[in-house]
Amino acid sequence: MLSSMLLVGLVVLGQAGPAAEDDLRLEVRSLVRQLDAPQLGQREAAEKELTALGPKVLDLLPQTTDRTSAEVKLRLGRVRQKLQRMVAESAAKGSPVTLRGEALPLCDVFATIQEQTGNKVVFLPGRVAPEQRDRKVNVDFDEMPFWQALDRVLDQAELTVYPFGEERAISVVGRTGTHAARSAGASYSGPFRFEPARVIARRELREPAESLQVVLEIAWEPRLAPISLKQRLAELEVVDDRGQTLDIDARQAVLEVPVNPEATAVELTLPLVLPSRDVKEIALLKGTLRALLPGRVETFRFDDLIKARNVDKQAAGVAVTLEQVRRNEAIWEVRVRVRFDRASGALESHRGWIFNNPAYLEGPDGKPIPNDGFETTRRTEDELGIAYLFELEGPPAGLTFVYKTPGTIIATGFDYEIKGLKLP
Repeated sequence: MLSSMLLVGLVVLGQAGPAAEDDLRLEVRSLVRQLDAPQLGQREAAEKELTALGPKVLDLLPQTTDRTSAEVKLRLGRVRQKLQRMVAESAAKGSPVTLRGEALPLCDVFATIQEQTGNKVVFLPGRVAPEQRDRKVNVDFDEMPFWQALDRVLDQAELTVYPFGEERAISVVGRTGTHAARSAGASYSGPFRFEPARVIARRELREPAESLQVVLEIAWEPRLAPISLKQRLAELEVVDDRGQTLDIDARQAVLEVPVNPEATAVELTLPLVLPSRDVKEIALLKGTLRALLPGRVETFRFDDLIKARNVDKQAAGVAVTLEQVRRNEAIWEVRVRVRFDRASGALESHRGWIFNNPAYLEGPDGKPIPNDGFETTRRTEDELGIAYLFELEGPPAGLTFVYKTPGTIIATGFDYEIKGLKLP
């Protein structure tokens, strides 16, 4: 699904009217033409001006094709990559919330947070009492990151989050009086929230085997769709209540947590060495979560399908090649290759996120014709070949093949810090 790959709500065109948008479109078109100007200074100035316009022009930049000059292709590619990087940097921050008021209805607060951040917040059916839905809260948020703002609202309303709901949203549920305040035990880092869920100590009585596990719940803003999450145990620091460093089991290992495309949280189990009984608490646990995130989604459109052969189109850090469209008995195959400049391991065989990318035919009426399955034809470190299958009554004459994929893969780290974990 497209929604599973978008970094929602990061960049908008703003509140400019149609006339201003038309002026911007004309300005971009003029600057793109100047990328192929005869004078080097003109070309460099146009590239600089396009970049200065910011991410709002990404949708206005043309896709490059085999007919695009090498100069324009090079400079336009650099512009896209710089603008995509701006989007990525915004994605790696917590979405800001600004809201003030007293005795505000809870539903209105959730609606405003969703409007400002692109993060859907819902009541889980059957898990919230009517009187809890009708609560009123006081808020005073000025550019406060999403998770901090939401936790303060939930604590005030005596609610919490069920992290494994069936839809891509924050699923709010009621909580018991014994539930700890969400804002007290969590660590926040950009769009991620870290909270210790369990500490498990195990001592075998009949053999010398023992272990200590700390289970972290890692949640992220629903606007994100992480491709992978990793914790290098070498980047983990654990200190007990005596100021001594606790040993980590298999310190050279790298833990990767499988991520469901529709999920908004996972659990990460950290393996430690069980300390002596006089250690009562983990005073500090610090780590860095390594995440692969999809960048802004780019749309590729291919026409004249019957004659198409190795038609290559590029945008930002991705190239999509329509190899050919051919008939295979009752099925029409649309064979494409998707190649990233830097996949950063995102195409490894155990990661199936890319198969959720939208790929469909489109008729003159604009209605999509979904594919009837696909086959993988090629896989390398940075490239994937796919044959999309369509059951059609006749040749795909007059149809357009549409493919959507993130233009970049973003690899970044998020630091977290947990304090005061009591040992069992």
